[in-house]
Formats: sequence, C-alpha cells, structure tokens
Amino acid sequence: MRESGKGNMEFAERLAAPVDGELGKSVRILNDFKEVFFLRWGRIRFDAAWGSSLNIKVILKVHRSCGICEHFIVDTDSCEVRWNAHKRVTRDFYIHPFPAKHGRVTCVKFSYIVHLKERSIPSEFDYIFMDGHHFNADCHQRRSITNQWATPNELRAHEVDASLLQRDVDWYNHHMESLNAIPKFTRGVYQHPFHPKRYIHDNIDKIIHGKHADSKGPSTIKVSVDCIDDTDFIDHLIYASENRVKVQCIVDWRKMTLTNSESYARLKRSGVELLGVFCTPRDPLIEVAPDMHTKFIIFGDQDCILGSFNITFDRWWANWESGFTFHSHGVCRLLDNVFQSIRGGHIQRYGIDPLSPFNLLYTFGRHTMLNGKTYRPHHAILSEIHRAERSIKACLFLLGELQGEHNDSVVDALIQARRRGVDVQIVFNGHMARQGNPAREYSMKQELERPLLPAISRLRQAGIPIALAYGLTDHAVPYSPLHSKYCIIDERIVLDGSFNWYNTSVFSHDLLVVAASQELARPYLHELHQILRSFRVYWI
Repeated sequence: MRESGKGNMEFAERLAAPVDGELGKSVRILNDFKEVFFLRWGRIRFDAAWGSSLNIKVILKVHRSCGICEHFIVDTDSCEVRWNAHKRVTRDFYIHPFPAKHGRVTCVKFSYIVHLKERSIPSEFDYIFMDGHHFNADCHQRRSITNQWATPNELRAHEVDASLLQRDVDWYNHHMESLNAIPKFTRGVYQHPFHPKRYIHDNIDKIIHGKHADSKGPSTIKVSVDCIDDTDFIDHLIYASENRVKVQCIVDWRKMTLTNSESYARLKRSGVELLGVFCTPRDPLIEVAPDMHTKFIIFGDQDCILGSFNITFDRWWANWESGFTFHSHGVCRLLDNVFQSIRGGHIQRYGIDPLSPFNLLYTFGRHTMLNGKTYRPHHAILSEIHRAERSIKACLFLLGELQGEHNDSVVDALIQARRRGVDVQIVFNGHMARQGNPAREYSMKQELERPLLPAISRLRQAGIPIALAYGLTDHAVPYSPLHSKYCIIDERIVLDGSFNWYNTSVFSHDLLVVAASQELARPYLHELHQILRSFRVYWI
C-alpha cells in the first residue's frame, strides 16, 4: 500500500497520538470449512487533541518471517469526549500468529489516518503494536506505544473530487442511458453468456492491453469484494500486476485470515496490494457479525461491475447470482469514492434525488437529500416498497426485521403493501429461510419441518405468497443455489446489489442500486420466472 512521498504534508501526530496497545489471549475460531484457527485479539488507544468530529482509522501491518506483510484496516470509536479533546479506541481486531501457509509473526506495526474537515491526514510514522516475542506466551499483554523504533509511514489515502461526483449524479439524473447498464446473471453456469466471469476476465485483458499500448493510461484494477478465493481470478490479477497494471484488492478480514487457501497465499506473496477490512461494530440490532460485504470491481476509469456475487466461481459456480455492469466514467467515480473510503480516505458528500431514475447507495455513504438527511440502502428499500402501486416481486437470500427511520421494518412495509392491494410475491433461499444452524446436516424431510425465521413467518401469516427454493438434488446439508438480493417493483424499478434485507447489512459495507427502467426490469422478471421453473420450489 505504498503511495506518494511526504513533500510538505501535514501529519496526524499533530492531532492525535497512540497511547498503548493491548493483546488478548488466544481465541478459537472455526471457518466455513470447519478448520480451526487460533487468533489473538488486539486493541489500540489514542489521545485526540480535538472534539469528536475527528475520526481515526488504523492500518495494521503484520510482518511475517517468510517476508510477507499483511495489511488490515480497523475503525475506532470515541470515548471520554470533551469539546476540545477525546480518546479513541480501535474496535476489536484479530491477528493469526502462526498460520499454516505463511511464517510466524515477527512484528505488528501500525500507521493511522485522521479524518477531519473532509480530509484524510496520515501519520508520519509506523509504530510498533507488538513484537514477535509477545505472541509466544498465550497471556494478556499491554504495552505503551512510543516513538522508539518508529519508521516512516509510506501509506497515503485518497479522496475523490466531490464536485465531480455531484456533476456525475446531476448528469445521469437526466441521461440514464449514458450509464450503459447491463444486467448480469450467473444461472449456475459459468459458460452462460450472461455470467459475469467472462466479462471480468475480458476487462482484465483489456486493461493489460491498454497498458501495453499506452504506458501512461489509466491502467488500474480496483477490487472490493467480500471474498476472491478463485484460482482463475487470482492468476489473472497477478499476471496483470506483472504487466505493470496497478492492482488493488479489498476483502473482508476473515476471508484472508481464516483460510488455508493457496489462492490467497499466492496473492500475498505476489506483492499485489491486499487489504483486509475489520468491520466489528456493536449494536443491539445486529443479528450476525457484520463484514466488508461489497462486491464490485472497477476496470480503469470507465468499466465496472457490481452485484451479489463473490469471486468464488471455483467453489460456488452453481450459485444463482445477479448484478450489473456499467460502461460509465460517472459510475466508476461513484464506486471509487466508496473504494477510497474503505481503503482509508474520507468519504465524499454529494446530493441526490431519491426519485431519480438511478441511484447507487452505500451503507456508509454521504448521499444527502434536499432536507440534509442521508439516504442509504435501507431507506431506499423501505421507501420503494411504500411507493409500490401494483406489484413487488423479490428474490432474496435473507430477510430480517430491517429497521427504517421510524421504527417500522421491511416486513411491516411488505405487509402494508399487500393490504393496500399490491401483488407481493417473494422467492427465498429455502435453506436460509429457516431457523437453526445452516451448517448442520438434515434430511430433506427434516429440513422441511424446521421452523421458519420469524420475519418470514410474519409474511406468511399476512397471506403473502412465499416460495422456498432448493436445488434439484439432495445434499447432506440441504442446498439452495440462490444468493441474489433483488426486487422488481411495478415491473419497472429494480433494486439489486450486495445488501441483504436485514439489520446486519446496515452495519456492513454494502451497496444497493436503484434503477427505474422497464428495459432493465424485464431481464430480472425473466430471471425470477426461470428460478421458479428450474428449482424445487415449495410454496407456503
């Protein structure tokens, strides 16, 4: 994550300074494959010489005996706030001291980024959080953080020009056709012409060829996807990097830590920028652990793709997913605003119209309405349901009591729509629609006897037709290929993206596209009909 030099820069130490670091005992964690990992949790405290409008993000740099350095980013929370000073503490983060694929930890350093007055200000130095010997004894440890052994920090965050973002939004409000939006569906067949895999690899090749033709052109590939454990994709990214394309990857911290994947190991060894994001807020509304859950890629400055799909086609090729591609400088800039903010930059603010024919919304975005309030994915979902006049047809991986601004929920909104005569039909991933441990083995008879999730049970009781979809063949753990999160309203408004319809998504990094276009809605309606014809479907 190396960027520009110092110059005459202002540094974060003038505004905030690290005080101490804390390392906890080992924590035993299982991944999705039931592999065991023993991690150490950590925490860093800061004194800030400013009020609570100042924020800090921390970049962890985990050095290993094999020569690689892993990078992670962690948020902080404020405490002991006064008008001119306060303290900040990182949210919990975790370090894997002795991984199977890499060397042991030799040192954990960190730099930090202060956000203040629409700017990101880097620390001048990397500081030592813990040395390798601190991980030898499995006991709680705490140490003061000083300038001793501090080294220059070479990381720099970036901000996108907010005036350009506003110009882009104002333009597509009146020229939606300029987005060149095309729906993409996996349909469980990666050779299918609508599958995103071909598009992704064609665009990586396009960037490589562009670099060869013009060494000064915009030869970048920016990946912000929850999980990218796919051999072909990793091979292609490494090849692009070897051909002098700037490749930057952001993933959820679990996916690059709780894994013995050779793909991630090769990516780390290659020197490609790889940043793991800790998303560990606490709130009583959260149902399961939040994560860095966006799923988008920017190719150069004009082509991009986003949707419900992780880049794990090796393993989950049979999943049915959905999303969009765009050929648009504007959409690429909007996504770059998200990318740079996740990477440590200050998220830029711009105005939007909720009734615009197109909106791209981010859970921590600063897209504001005329009344000054932010408009985020969960607001859009509830608003569009409340505005529905004729029909609501959705295909959802998950559903919970997603809360709106006024303590209403998406379930309430769907029930109210049904009561005012709107035709509401929802297809769910059948396995995820039921209570209990989804990783357990069940016969199909046992599966169908499992109780429904409370939110889905409420919809059923209100008389809303519910379809539970499963794959055509039985597995030890019942399997449904549905991973989409889309909805079509009045046969012309499409909602799609990575945002699941439950409260955890409000606290995760997620995206939602809202597009009003009959032309875009038609393929989604066809996709929904294909699912009902292709799967084992149980109507309840």
